[in-house]
Amino acid sequence: MRRLTFEVTERVAPTAPERMDVALFVGFVRRRPGTSVPAALSRYLFEQGWMTAPTLRVDPNDPQAPLTDVPLPFESFAAFERIFDWRARAGTAPDEFTALGAAVQAFFVQGGRKCYVVRMADPLTPGAERATRLGRLNLLLPGSRVPAPPGMEHPASAADRTTWHGAAHLFGLQDVSFLCLPDLPELVADAPEPLPIPRLPPAGAPGFVECATHGAAIGSEWKTPERAAPRCGLTAYLDWAAFLAVVAELLRDRRLRETHLVAALPLPSTSLVFDTPAGKRAATQDLGAFLHASGVLTPFQSAFIQLAYPWLRTASSEGLPERLVAPDGALTGVLARNALLRGTFRSALGLGLAEVREVFPIPTRLDQEPREPGSPLRALGERVTLLGPTPRGMQVLSDVTSSQRGSHRQAPVSRLISSVLRAARQLGADLTFSPSNEDTWLALRYRMESVLGRFFAEGALRGATPREAFSVRCDRTTMTQDDLDNGRLIALVELAPAAAIERVQVLLSALEGDVSLQQEEAA
Repeated sequence: MRRLTFEVTERVAPTAPERMDVALFVGFVRRRPGTSVPAALSRYLFEQGWMTAPTLRVDPNDPQAPLTDVPLPFESFAAFERIFDWRARAGTAPDEFTALGAAVQAFFVQGGRKCYVVRMADPLTPGAERATRLGRLNLLLPGSRVPAPPGMEHPASAADRTTWHGAAHLFGLQDVSFLCLPDLPELVADAPEPLPIPRLPPAGAPGFVECATHGAAIGSEWKTPERAAPRCGLTAYLDWAAFLAVVAELLRDRRLRETHLVAALPLPSTSLVFDTPAGKRAATQDLGAFLHASGVLTPFQSAFIQLAYPWLRTASSEGLPERLVAPDGALTGVLARNALLRGTFRSALGLGLAEVREVFPIPTRLDQEPREPGSPLRALGERVTLLGPTPRGMQVLSDVTSSQRGSHRQAPVSRLISSVLRAARQLGADLTFSPSNEDTWLALRYRMESVLGRFFAEGALRGATPREAFSVRCDRTTMTQDDLDNGRLIALVELAPAAAIERVQVLLSALEGDVSLQQEEAA
């Protein structure tokens, strides 16, 4: 025997719908040439129906299939890297990092443990025209722009797997809690701005020169691209907001209410200005005021969408323009870690960010300044989750959604409602086909009270006793005769989240073998 060869055997973890830490990444990355699809992954794709008609998207006879438009589960970044060449944007490695690869890497670095990746196509070349980039939005979510790509003309439907493309794969991934679209900022951005001219010291000025090490290689393997990071003017911001509004409409589907979009807030163009009572002001000076004055957040403001800002420079972002990576992947990893270690209903405020060297731009006191009672929302941190430096290192500075309603703006509350709904879906699965009578209503109430009791024991609900923390009603007062005649079973759940000021009422409806959120409001 001349040598030992070790082969890594990949496994595909079984779906666990009760998890609240799994993410779905949709974007553009190249398939790594010369690598075969692992046997476990191939078996998973076959079992999920992606290797057979009518949803044949992966040729079972092609060991190097491109793996386009199918969800692939990964439990480590190394497994992702073996399949996709994320550092070869233009097709020649090494050349430039892809946004999708950088986001998946950040997710695992921050503590994520499982994600799905849907590769929609190879990345565009860095100099692609804006019209071409905007056309790619249809691949992230078909129908978001007109016309739709060939073969994707039909609206996404939970009942028709052939319509699952891009983000619509959420319909088939019951354990996903977070959706990320890392390429979105660049797709909507304006043409790249020129890099600022570096400030050179005057000739003859004294300075330190780094000593050369004998025999050391000069230069880095990865070269930072010589162009600015994606930035948006007003038109680009409006295109970004319009796309997020379409995504928000998708997430309002009763089967997807448990999923949250984590999106990076694009950087503003250096030339972007807006009107204030005191005159013109640059958006870079007060991004929060610009977003509210221009109405950019209005089309999509939602408890399902959490925005992240500012952008990050990490230990491994040298292959991106200005060494800046969008913060959505990192924030999703932090939220996943929070769900695994502390509970998704707990605030991520104060959690640390691993391997983040600096943020750009640094959040100012104006960004974090709370509004006075009765005044309109204005500060950036009131609608955007901020990341930044603290005396204890880089941390999450706020944990909020983009919703304008106070009861929905606190992200821990929104995630709590999602976890309650997911638990209700699991416990009600064997009751949805039972006759709607007093015995079924009582069984549902007892099971729901048991679930909420566990949330109360973990500190997710506020109150000295379970009776103060929550209540469940399922009887003739929650259903009309029309509901009974049509097989609808409706339960009214009222709970007091520990992180909220108000109590929240949730109306759960069981119909067609499914449990869904019918209504949610502050009480």
